[in-house]
Amino acid sequence: MQLGEPAVIAERTGIPVVADFRMRDLAAGGEGAPLVPCFDQAWFGHGMPRALQNIGGIANVTLVGRTLSPVAFDTGPGNCLIDAVVRRITRGAQSYDRHGAMAQRGRIDQDAIRRLWAHPYFRRAPPKSTGPEVFHESLLNAVFGRRWTSPALTGGTSRGIDVLATVTYFTAYHIAESYRRFLPATIREVIVSGGGAFNRTLMTHLARLLRPVPVHSIARYGLPPQAKEPAAFAYLAWQAIRGRINHLPGTTGASGARLLGTLTPVLPHSAARPLGHLVTLG
Repeated sequence: MQLGEPAVIAERTGIPVVADFRMRDLAAGGEGAPLVPCFDQAWFGHGMPRALQNIGGIANVTLVGRTLSPVAFDTGPGNCLIDAVVRRITRGAQSYDRHGAMAQRGRIDQDAIRRLWAHPYFRRAPPKSTGPEVFHESLLNAVFGRRWTSPALTGGTSRGIDVLATVTYFTAYHIAESYRRFLPATIREVIVSGGGAFNRTLMTHLARLLRPVPVHSIARYGLPPQAKEPAAFAYLAWQAIRGRINHLPGTTGASGARLLGTLTPVLPHSAARPLGHLVTLG
């Protein structure tokens, strides 16, 4: 599902709108994701081998480098399981673990890590993609059992904090293990974007698990971590407007390169309405 109606946005702003990128890839036999690798290749594809790791609700990686064919896939859950635990243990008072401060206080359950890692998604070879419909609370219930359903989990208890610490560590663990299994080259740097880049505990785990490869936020390169995917889709739209390929079929499994996106044009002299009118779109 894609939020936002292109025709309404074009009407309210007077600006041409490019949307529905994923559908063309699906029509060509692809997974519909990931699509950001085209942007990653354009920005970082001419240097040393790097892993561009986005940690949003779902975590996805792109391997790029001067002598490499790009490889990209969803590694697994990003913040979706972490946020689900936070909502439960705080009874909905918090929606995320700011800077990973709560997870830092907990103990990691290695047995639960093994059960999480047993999920069949992690055995699938790329190209592959997933979503929160696969990694959701029912998985946490299956792995943690009574600990997940117990009232003692809530209210900031040590039991709840331990579950959060375990899920946070697992998010870093499956990323590192996915690199070892599926990335065909030795990486020289990992660049992290998305909300996960602000989780210090998660970033610390990732750096330790990937040592000696350096792990940096994409902010080091001048782009705010939360702006990476918006910037990437703006690039895809710009390429589409110019009639240029904005697609790496090898990363999605599509049958060939396509020009992704549908265009909702506007008349040449359309005038954008005042920004105040945009508030009613939500």
